[in-house]
Amino acid sequence: MRGTISWTAWGGALAALALLTGCSDEEPSLSESSPVQWKACDTLFGAENMTSLRDALGTDGLRFTNTALSANDLRDRLTEEVVEWTPTAKYYSLQEYAPCSFAGSTRFSTTVEWAKDALTTVRSSSSPWRHSGGDVYVDDLSGAGSLQTDVIFPCRVSGAVSAQQERIPLEIRVEVGAGKVSSALHERLVVGLARSLSDELKCANKPNIPDDLKLDH
Repeated sequence: MRGTISWTAWGGALAALALLTGCSDEEPSLSESSPVQWKACDTLFGAENMTSLRDALGTDGLRFTNTALSANDLRDRLTEEVVEWTPTAKYYSLQEYAPCSFAGSTRFSTTVEWAKDALTTVRSSSSPWRHSGGDVYVDDLSGAGSLQTDVIFPCRVSGAVSAQQERIPLEIRVEVGAGKVSSALHERLVVGLARSLSDELKCANKPNIPDDLKLDH
């Protein structure tokens, strides 16, 4: 009889624990499983824009495809690169970063880097880049399969040499599978990322990034 009571009590304790903790095989939410990526996306694009994006893409099977990189770490790495850069350097390394990328029913990807093209090249008549107002130059590669926009703008970082602003401007790319996201939301995401990076890097030239990038889609 004493053994029966013991097993019954143990079974009751397990049942109570299951009720308190929920089902053990329940999948954690995206914000719980990838908190660094989740916060970085909200910081760089704005929480409202990210909510609209996730609603458009659907949450089923949605997962981050980029390694964890906080907005602060992205800022620090970009700053370190540009402060160490000199116009006379024969070789230098400028990394491409993916601060917010995920996949599900379609793919959403972003990249940020110091541009390989100087602004003189960007402004040339043979360049694919076009002036889109303010300090922004755009190369819109959107087509039937995806919405893809590259943006370049000058960002002078404190501590960098004076030639940096013109020689290595900041370049971003935002791409999302077509058919899921409206062109208006896509443009808000591009503008949001550009403005957030301008703030994070404390661009001393205060680049003018317009709401309307005059994208061709």
